Amino acid sequence: MSRLKLKLARSLRRSILRGHPWVYKEALVSAPALPQAQICHVSDSKGDLAWAIYDPHGPLSLRILSTHKAPPSPAVFAGRFVRALSLRAAVRTQATTAFRLFNGEGDQLPGLICDIYGTVAVVQFDGQGPSEFWDREFIGQWLLQFAGVRTVLEKNRRSSDRTVEHLAGERVDPVVTILENGVKFSVDLEKGQKTGFFLDQRDNRAYVRAISAGKSLLNLFSYTGGFSVNAGLGGARRVASLDISRGAIASAEENWRLNGLRPEQHVGLCVDVFNYLSQDVEIWDHIVVDPPSMSHAENQKHTAQAKYIELFAAAARRAAPAGQLSLSSCSSHISFDDFFEIISEALSAARRRGTIVRVSGQGPDHPFPHACLELRYLKFVHLHLD
Repeated sequence: MSRLKLKLARSLRRSILRGHPWVYKEALVSAPALPQAQICHVSDSKGDLAWAIYDPHGPLSLRILSTHKAPPSPAVFAGRFVRALSLRAAVRTQATTAFRLFNGEGDQLPGLICDIYGTVAVVQFDGQGPSEFWDREFIGQWLLQFAGVRTVLEKNRRSSDRTVEHLAGERVDPVVTILENGVKFSVDLEKGQKTGFFLDQRDNRAYVRAISAGKSLLNLFSYTGGFSVNAGLGGARRVASLDISRGAIASAEENWRLNGLRPEQHVGLCVDVFNYLSQDVEIWDHIVVDPPSMSHAENQKHTAQAKYIELFAAAARRAAPAGQLSLSSCSSHISFDDFFEIISEALSAARRRGTIVRVSGQGPDHPFPHACLELRYLKFVHLHLD
């Protein structure tokens, strides 16, 4: 069977050989209009270069699979599955039953995501091209045999169509209970964001738990209460969870109860966070701000930066004297340098000064290639204010 062959119009050899996993359409001599994604052989003016997934549907045309002479086989992919599982050995414990197993390009599995929730694996594909390329049956059977799961589901990536399909194994209820560092969470794999839960904030939630004794904590964009529950278990005297979704607030309250915490020490408010911060004058010892992504494309970056500055400044005004802020961003188009500048501008607008005591990002089960810092998307900064 003949293979699709594509040639680069730009000199990207050094970047690709270093491990950068992406090539955009404008870097190709031609981008054929094919009905679906497929493997292709990539070359440049110097000759053969790589094997890649060719995606004819969007601007990201090539996802590099290998720079070896032979195309990657199922055995090669199985080897990468095994390596991914071994990299999670320190995360996968009796106290933590939910983690990311496959993190796309970070595991040399372009566009393939798999999160484990106890005995259920949830697979997602990052776009139409990867969805057409990857062999669902092969993935499902490998997960059943080697990943310690009994069920494999596929979840549509688009928020407007969060459908869950059964791929392999037993059929189960989509609502499961997981452990994260010993903390219990009820996760709705069908209706929840992403694959059901934001696993990338695990280490940062544990950090908040460790510093919460005796404090009041306001959790903005709380979703299902991950930071709230950890603060409660860490001895916070009072916690509030704010989110615009009634379902998220109900889940936060359920997770609070699930961990045996006193109900009178937690309040869940279904409100618009920006409206709350502009109208309410209550002061808090620690405010956690973990908003949804505000920039989904490079041309939205300037607007996103302005929104972050406005939001973080408003939060800083509600922090007590000598209070604390934990600020986060999951926008891949906002770099760490951008984020530090945003924080500086926000504190200046709020007429506050801060000392940074922690800088972190996604957990170790969300690896990224050293040559593609764009995939180091999660930023988390903890500050002590004046």
